[in-house]
Amino acid sequence: MHSVLARLLAASALVALCSITATAWLAAQSTSTSIRQELGNALAGDAATYRDLVTFAVEHRDWTGVVLPRGGSRLILTTTDRKVIADTGTNLDPAQLPAVPSAEVDPLRLDPAQARDAPADRIDPRVTGPFQLSDREKASLAQDADVYRTRCRGATEASPPEGTTTAWGRPIVNVNRTSAAPATPSCTELQETLSTLTLGESAAFNELGLLVNDCLRQRGLPAEQITMNALWQPVASNAECLANARRTQLQPYVAPPAYLFVTDAAGRTTQATVVRFDVGRVVLVAAVVLVLTVGVSVVVALRMTRPLRTLTTAAERLRLGGDARVDIRSRSEIGQLARAFNDMAEHRARTDAQRKAMTSDISHELRNPLGTIRSWLEGARDGVVELDRTTLTSLLDEAMVLQHLIDDLQDLALADAGELRLHPEPVDLRDLFDQLAAAHPGLVVEGGGVVTADPVRLRQVLTNLVTNAFRHTPAGGTVRLVSSGGRIRVADTGSGIAADDLPHVFDRFWRADRSRTRDTGGSGLGLAIVHAIVSAHHGTVEVESEVGRGTTFTITLPAR
Repeated sequence: MHSVLARLLAASALVALCSITATAWLAAQSTSTSIRQELGNALAGDAATYRDLVTFAVEHRDWTGVVLPRGGSRLILTTTDRKVIADTGTNLDPAQLPAVPSAEVDPLRLDPAQARDAPADRIDPRVTGPFQLSDREKASLAQDADVYRTRCRGATEASPPEGTTTAWGRPIVNVNRTSAAPATPSCTELQETLSTLTLGESAAFNELGLLVNDCLRQRGLPAEQITMNALWQPVASNAECLANARRTQLQPYVAPPAYLFVTDAAGRTTQATVVRFDVGRVVLVAAVVLVLTVGVSVVVALRMTRPLRTLTTAAERLRLGGDARVDIRSRSEIGQLARAFNDMAEHRARTDAQRKAMTSDISHELRNPLGTIRSWLEGARDGVVELDRTTLTSLLDEAMVLQHLIDDLQDLALADAGELRLHPEPVDLRDLFDQLAAAHPGLVVEGGGVVTADPVRLRQVLTNLVTNAFRHTPAGGTVRLVSSGGRIRVADTGSGIAADDLPHVFDRFWRADRSRTRDTGGSGLGLAIVHAIVSAHHGTVEVESEVGRGTTFTITLPAR
């Protein structure tokens, strides 16, 4: 959620949420405190009843046979959907039961107000479930533990007192792992027995591990292997998942949760729940919320306007021809605007540089042949030179250079405007290769096939590539024209192109040789025209090169 609108909505929602949460928290705190005080008073004399009911739930799997003690108050035990289980009175109207029970009797979720010695997970330690050992297993392990303590070395001095066992009957014997192992095979066997889970314990432990990992998976956390500590209690990194898994595993072995109501004889609550609000705290929290609201609003406003001011300043620099890039990393609409602005500034700078370079290159390319023609014509006019056949041929060559340059520029202009006309038809590559081989002695052609393309433009592309290859291939080198797998390759064993220059080979007026001599380079438009024509065919042209080993151009035309 990075949009400006979403951020404004989020800020508003945050302010409203803080206000509502603060108000609700104060109300809940005041209400809960009053209710806890009243319920605590009501149950002050009935703590023993709560403990007895929890013990019954630990020892039974349902509430059949439960008996409530009679006293000054009426005690009612119901299911969580308020169906009566036991009642010390008669003629109960369930509709008159208090809205809030005096206590919830659940050995898997002990009430801290009634069971002050409850463990952190609030599970009664007497609930053992599937970990419970049989009488035979208890007796066998107890005998092994006695023998180990009295005869085998390695037991720590800090071991639990004699006779300490787990809730399910396993003796707790700690072994000092830092000392030498027991000297006799029998001690080794005893140590292994006392350190290994029974089949029933192992099955229960594995089931608990699966339940813990199910909880972790639902929360998007990685699975883990739970362990047992020295007191044979399961341990996991996520205590909440471990507690939930234990409750799930132990639930079938205890009575279901029940509500205990302490009422008068008619079944009505014996105390009035009075909720008192602390006005001073309400005012204080409201003031804090107001300050937070102002602070959040100021921060959001500043974060929104700062990039806008940065963009404004950059636009002024762009107008004056300076560096207009802005450093805004936000992913909101403002960040998208900044990235678009940077792209525009870079494109403008690149276009200006290309325009200046193109103007310079065109001027240079036109100046040389025009200067040559002008010099010869002025000499002929002044009677200094005679326009013989050789001279006229040289002037015609210079005029042809100008004509080729103009034709190339026109092709590029048409390609830029999307008006480069193509007349695609099936082209026999073998015939085209043979024509190129006849026009370029030494060209090695391989393969063939048929492609759909404009034959004139395709010949123009291949002629440019072959001519360029011969220009950069020394005597004794090889230029190959190959067709295979739907691709056309022009490969040479010439001087190659440096890796830094490869991204620019299709740029206009670019030449690896910056000297501008026609012995090593043409006008610099040939490869740009190749790229434009292939792109107009919806194809691709790629180049691979290694300095000193040669260059390969690969053309891929779409199948039709």
